[in-house]
Amino acid sequence: MSSEERGRSSYLDLLITTLMEHEKNLDALIEKFEKLCENLQAVYKEAGKAKKTDAKATSLEEKTDLPSGNQDTLVYLKVKINRPIDEVIRILETLKE
Repeated sequence: MSSEERGRSSYLDLLITTLMEHEKNLDALIEKFEKLCENLQAVYKEAGKAKKTDAKATSLEEKTDLPSGNQDTLVYLKVKINRPIDEVIRILETLKE
């Protein structure tokens, strides 16, 4: 083996060793990224569940804040009908009874 061939062989050995180390480092980084992705997915799912639970609690609070029957309530209703006003008043008075 000539000195030039030994130099190439040494260079190839160094290149192979370096590439193997890079491969090991990349494998370790990929494993860390996989764990990170799994953790992020778990956090995202928990945040979604918490948001749904919070939304349900908020809607429940809104429902419970309705006025009780003891208070006077005024309701405005706009209805388009083709009847005279006197007839509509009689119908409404009948419904009150």
